Amino acid sequence: MNLGHVLFSPNGRIGQQDYWIGILILIGGNIVANVLPLIGWILSLGLIWVGIAIYGKRLHDAGKTAWLHVVPWALSLLFFIIGTVMVVGGAISAGIISDAGDMSPEQIIALISAGGLGLLFMSLSFLVWIVYTIWVGVMQGEAGDNAYGSAPGADAATAANVAAASSAAGAPPASETAAPASPAEAAPPAEAPADPPAEQSADTPDESGGEPPKTT
Repeated sequence: MNLGHVLFSPNGRIGQQDYWIGILILIGGNIVANVLPLIGWILSLGLIWVGIAIYGKRLHDAGKTAWLHVVPWALSLLFFIIGTVMVVGGAISAGIISDAGDMSPEQIIALISAGGLGLLFMSLSFLVWIVYTIWVGVMQGEAGDNAYGSAPGADAATAANVAAASSAAGAPPASETAAPASPAEAAPPAEAPADPPAEQSADTPDESGGEPPKTT
């Protein structure tokens, strides 16, 4: 896994495993950003880009545009703003009413209801991200190449096939790698010695039909 590509590149595709690893890193980064007082704001801005890269490539893997990442941002901000306005407005109203005099039980109930409803909207802002994160993580990617690039792992498989082909092309033929024959197997079989020509007998007539030569 190329962690730099997963966290910072908005291009290409990633599978489910790389996506969840990136999400865990993103959650850990947000926890650290909330703890740090000043640097946390800068880190949070950087994590926005990391989130775009992670979610966008997973959407690409399913054949969807990364612009869908705008939808949870818009809903989350909308719910958060509504909830904040209701909570702050309820608190201001409570202060104004308390300055004017004692609040009636109905007013107290109304303010509590407004504050609770505001907190509910703020919770919905967080719930949007939970649902969206799970949805993006469990959806199936497209098999093979699509408009956003090759399937996750396809490049590694191609590289492995190329390496295997190169290794096979560079291997010596089987005849060269065979074990050398033993000396007994390598030496040609010995030929039997030819019989010496028989001496021609004096009484044996010549093959030409003439008489045998006479001796003196």
